[in-house]
Amino acid sequence: MKKLLALLLTLSLVLCGLSFAVADDPDEIPGTAEMPSAGLRFVPPEEFRNTNGIVITEGSASLGWKVSYAYWLYCAMTEDELNALYYDAEAAANAPIIDLFYVFSVGNGMDFETLNETKLGSFCDMQYVREIGQEGDYTFYLYMAPDPAFASGLGEPYAEEYAKLSGLADQVAAAFTCYAPVSSSLVGTKVEFTAKDLDGNEISSADLFAQNEITMVNIWATWCGPCIRELPELQKIHLRIQENGCGIVGLLDDEDLESARQLISENGVTYPVIVAPDNLYDVFPLEAYPSSFFVSRDGVIIADPIVGAYVDDYETAINLFLQNQ
Repeated sequence: MKKLLALLLTLSLVLCGLSFAVADDPDEIPGTAEMPSAGLRFVPPEEFRNTNGIVITEGSASLGWKVSYAYWLYCAMTEDELNALYYDAEAAANAPIIDLFYVFSVGNGMDFETLNETKLGSFCDMQYVREIGQEGDYTFYLYMAPDPAFASGLGEPYAEEYAKLSGLADQVAAAFTCYAPVSSSLVGTKVEFTAKDLDGNEISSADLFAQNEITMVNIWATWCGPCIRELPELQKIHLRIQENGCGIVGLLDDEDLESARQLISENGVTYPVIVAPDNLYDVFPLEAYPSSFFVSRDGVIIADPIVGAYVDDYETAINLFLQNQ
């Protein structure tokens, strides 16, 4: 992925909420992270501790077909400089941030080369992919590809540090404990709520879900940059999946209804957008914005949510759910 995409995910996951648990036991190594949905525990190697730049342990995300992944970033800046990017979009676009490595948890007996070609758009250069574990029908793969061009644009001490860290695939592979991913307890849960649309009309979730075989509930906010950027694509996806009897519902977790109306108009959104109910976090526990939940006609959650603005994954996930009904 491009470093800008990595930054967008950083801002949406790190600053809006994390999808992994960082160990808070004072006796554990700082940066230790547990990611049950990906079946991973990471204990940073010695070389990844006390660095000049920032090594960020990112959240894990489900891609919807028994494939999850987690990833780590290298930020050639201080923590204060990183935090300031949230308020400066122009600086964020050119920030010295890059993907450091990914770990994929792949089920259903799929090999990584097939996953890469059919689902990831050949994103991964296979020479940098290695298997690091197996558990049940899951196989775990590390992808760690150095980027010399990125290092060449950095000053010291960051250039040397990145070059060193990005070449430590053996140490990173040994830093993981892999286990069978834990599916969200939300799967199979019946969703019921009453909310209002942007004009104040009351709507029941049962009426919304009854209109589609599968409804993708996209939870967003007007202050969330990644949420806003994906609105035009969501509209296109909504029109396409309508042909298969599916649809999107936007769930606005925000009190700024005027800004929401303006964004909906500017982006040509025609799918229903409703204001989140007061018990939103009981109905749809959130890790970050945006989050997309997949619900059956009967109002039952049928899969783990996709956390983050993964516009390329939504339609693929819906089509797979339809095939497996």
